[in-house]
Amino acid sequence: MDITCDRCGYEGSGEEFRHIGNAMCCGPLTFRECPSCRNPVICDRQEMREEIEDTAREISHRVEAAIAGKDTIQARDLLKELSFLNQCLNLDAINDYVREKKRQVNRIDRAAASPS
Repeated sequence: MDITCDRCGYEGSGEEFRHIGNAMCCGPLTFRECPSCRNPVICDRQEMREEIEDTAREISHRVEAAIAGKDTIQARDLLKELSFLNQCLNLDAINDYVREKKRQVNRIDRAAASPS
C-alpha cells in the first residue's frame, strides 16, 4: 500500500513510513512517520494488514533458513523484526512462534559453546 504525506507530498510504500503508534487506544488507525519531512501521517492499519502478513510470512521463511544454517545472529535479528511487525498484527500464533524459535536458537548456541 502506498502512503502520501499530507505535508510534503512524499509518496512511498508503507514500509518506508516508520510506525509511530496507534492513533487511538483501539481501532485500525495508526500514525506513521514520513521519511522525508518526519510528519506524522494517519494510516488505516486494516488496509496494510495483508502487506504486513505477507512480510511476516517472508521473515518466518528467512528465520527457518537462518536456523537451518545455524546463523543464530541473523535468526535473532529476524525474530526481533517479526516481533516488531506483530505489534501491528497482534497474533498469538506469531508470539508463540517467536518464543519457540528463540528457544531453538538458544539451544543451537549452547550446543556450539559446549565442548564435544
